[in-house]
Amino acid sequence: MEKLILFVKTYRADFESCSKLIKSINQYNKDEIKLLISVNDEDISFFKQNLQTDLFDIIKDSDIIAMENKDPWQYQQIVKSQLHRLNITENYVCLDSDSYFIKDFYISDFIQDDVPYTIIHQQKEMFSWLSNNRKHFKDDPKQYFEDISRKIMAKFGRKGICYDYGPSPTIWSNKVWKDFQENYLDANNINYPDLIHEFPSEFTWYGEWLLKSRIIPLFPKEPLFKVFHYKKQFQDLIKEGHTRDSIKENYLGIVLQSNWNRDLKWYQKKISL
Repeated sequence: MEKLILFVKTYRADFESCSKLIKSINQYNKDEIKLLISVNDEDISFFKQNLQTDLFDIIKDSDIIAMENKDPWQYQQIVKSQLHRLNITENYVCLDSDSYFIKDFYISDFIQDDVPYTIIHQQKEMFSWLSNNRKHFKDDPKQYFEDISRKIMAKFGRKGICYDYGPSPTIWSNKVWKDFQENYLDANNINYPDLIHEFPSEFTWYGEWLLKSRIIPLFPKEPLFKVFHYKKQFQDLIKEGHTRDSIKENYLGIVLQSNWNRDLKWYQKKISL
């Protein structure tokens, strides 16, 4: 069993982004951490035909968990958080395909004393930006985050600060996921897909269960990548004069979320990130 792997859940529509991520992994993966990619069942042939698969392993989502893909957002949350079923690694870095590394990385970036770091923070940088840009949004992302966080916290009897255990990439311990399965889901006869349907935040379920169970030591870590959730957020950062070099002083990589970035190449004319 591996101590740590990199894991990517993707599908055909994100092929171009995924290819960029793989290229960045090959370039910056100094400790040669193994990479595993899972794709929608119907996309497996396409990926095998169009990627150099001798550099990593690729599997179908149903190899992890077989279920209907009724809601793509919830579906990918479930697949990403059920890797413990395969018993192939103790820990994994779970990456989205719309991300990529921008500098060298090592096992020590993700693990301390054989224990994975936990992404845990209060998302103040993002929420400060939202406070200044609220007029651009119909809904309130901070309110949504706090609402779902408090609902999950209530399940475990915790009050106080709403922590953010993301964004992607996350560092997850399969010891935590297995303990959650056995001592919460199984113990209460709860189906995990049903749980995600009701409270769709796998990051929060993981983090809150870790706080409750203390099944592993908690070594806090800020987000690994600079995440651009919104196009305007990206534009504002560029206007401030940031470059790849300034970003990599504090982050291992970048996420340009595909909900606004897919098939858009406008940013490449402005700056090479």
